[in-house]
Amino acid sequence: MIEQLRTSPLLSVRRAVAASILALLINLSHMWVTHIIEISTPEELLAETLIHGTGLYLALTLMALFTIPSKAPN
Repeated sequence: MIEQLRTSPLLSVRRAVAASILALLINLSHMWVTHIIEISTPEELLAETLIHGTGLYLALTLMALFTIPSKAPN
């Protein structure tokens, strides 16, 4: 799946959804397990998810921009 995210078009809904889900899971783990970031309200969870999701989306987009697609052997 990572390869599909890296080689998809620059504006990708799939990449945005994957980044948002990953950011939500990371923030939920912070909220329930590690407590590194103090998240106590749903508004804080949403804000942190949007911040982290945007960062992950931009990172995946930059990877897609600079990745040279490999050609499959014929």
